[in-house]
Formats: sequence, structure tokens, C-alpha cells
Amino acid sequence: MLQDYPKAVVTSDGTSLLLRPVQVWDENGLREFFAKIPEPEQWFLREKLTDPEQLHKWLMKIDQRFILPIVAVKEDDGSIVANLRLYRPAAESLRHIAHLRVMVLPDYRHLKVGSWMILDSMKLAMDLGIEQLIAEFIDGLEQAAIQAALKLDFVRQAVLPNYVKDRQGKYRDLIIMVRNLQREWSDF
Repeated sequence: MLQDYPKAVVTSDGTSLLLRPVQVWDENGLREFFAKIPEPEQWFLREKLTDPEQLHKWLMKIDQRFILPIVAVKEDDGSIVANLRLYRPAAESLRHIAHLRVMVLPDYRHLKVGSWMILDSMKLAMDLGIEQLIAEFIDGLEQAAIQAALKLDFVRQAVLPNYVKDRQGKYRDLIIMVRNLQREWSDF
């Protein structure tokens, strides 16, 4: 399943990255990564991974049957610039889906690092027998990510009006997007 890692990627500006599964020894790198996420964006992280104690607990309980975290690491200094997680439900009736969460540092968003990681996660998901990837976006805040998902053939499945509430008390719509996957990578 994870035997194809690490994978080398070169961004449009020539930055060499490695995509690889998260390891327990990534704790300090992940702490630095999540600390660099802009404050206005931290409120919609599903887990409070900006908190060192919660990050440690999260790392210690990773079970790759249900959570597959992948990081993009700069080859020159080992710093983490992006994090992707595939969450697979434990319920047998939902084993054909995975929820996708991606976070990229602002300085790397224009380099399509998130798109590379999502494409890579599609291959990984297909290898695991996943039939659908589900991604959620906050309307009005993640427009660039929504546009990137549309380019990768995600479709809007639903909009939940006023579903999330930001730190200022403003309600925002949650957009749920789905990408149906093929059985084989060559079927694309």
C-alpha cells in the first residue's frame, strides 16, 4: 500500500519535494508546519493539531487502516510544506469512501503542491479499493482550493448552508465535493 513512497516531485519554481507517509519522528516538523498555518485558517482544522499535546496524541494513535497521513517535505532542509490525510470510516458499509483533507503552507499554494498531493492520493485510494474521495470546503474562504478540486474532476455533491461558524460568529456554507475513482490508474 505505501511501498511506492517516498515519491519525488519538483514544483514549477524548482523546489524538490518528497511525498511520504508521516512517521512518529515527524512530530517536531509537524508542530512547526501547523504553527505556520495562518490564524484565520486554523479554526477549521478538524483536529487541533496546532496544540502540541493533541498533535502528539494524534500521532500516537494513527492507525493506517483508517488514517493515512502523507506529507510533502523539502528535500534540502526536511521542512514540511504540506499535509494530506485520507480518513477511512471504520464502518464496513462505508469502506468504499475516504475523506480527504489537505493543508498547504501559503508560500507553496501557488506551486500546485496540493494538486500533486491530491493526484497522488487518488492513486493510493484506488490501491486501497476506495471508490470515492470526499472533500469539504468552506465557501468564501477556500475558493482557490475549490477551483483546484474542480480541475481534478471533483464535483459539488452538496452545500450545507450556515453549517460552520467562524471565530467571529459568522456562519459559512460547507461545500461537499466528491471525486469518483476508477478501478485502475490506467482507466483515467
